[in-house]
Amino acid sequence: MKRVFGVAAAFAVLTVGGCGGVANLDPGEVDTVNQAKSAVTNSKVKGALQSGAGHVLNEFMILCREKPLSEVDGDTLREIMVVLAPELKGVNQTYFKKLNRLATNGCD
Repeated sequence: MKRVFGVAAAFAVLTVGGCGGVANLDPGEVDTVNQAKSAVTNSKVKGALQSGAGHVLNEFMILCREKPLSEVDGDTLREIMVVLAPELKGVNQTYFKKLNRLATNGCD
């Protein structure tokens, strides 16, 4: 009987511990998200994707896949993706399609 309770307790600990919760972003990752927001805003104002913006957006997409539920300023990376994707529609079709796919289907 002790053995059954021991196995059940171990299973419960592993199940709860395995959930992990929401992954936190380190300062460099938060900076990547903020750079992506800025890159999209600047590119929209200029009417074309600005130099270096593609690299930043690629990093943001990777981060969104790794930690989609992480938050920056109260918004999850998924939610930020949903906001940023449409902003690129008339600016750069390649990045619009990439971001829109993640916004539509989810980052994970």
